[in-house]
Amino acid sequence: MTADEAVMAMQPFRQIGSSLSRRYQGTELGLPLTNPLVDLHGGAMDIKSTPGEGTTVTVWLPKRRKLPVECVAVE
Repeated sequence: MTADEAVMAMQPFRQIGSSLSRRYQGTELGLPLTNPLVDLHGGAMDIKSTPGEGTTVTVWLPKRRKLPVECVAVE
């Protein structure tokens, strides 16, 4: 993604590229839903992308949001 496409990807239902060039299906809601949830927890999200190579999205959450092990359900 270019920088402009990364901005567009943060908007709900905005698809990057034409329907003919898309390799994957989806509603394009992942990043627009993730960003406000990260904000609610006091975290941050960073997008690094190189067109033609790939995109990495990194999410940071504050340590205070971590639950003790005994609170995490394991199945």
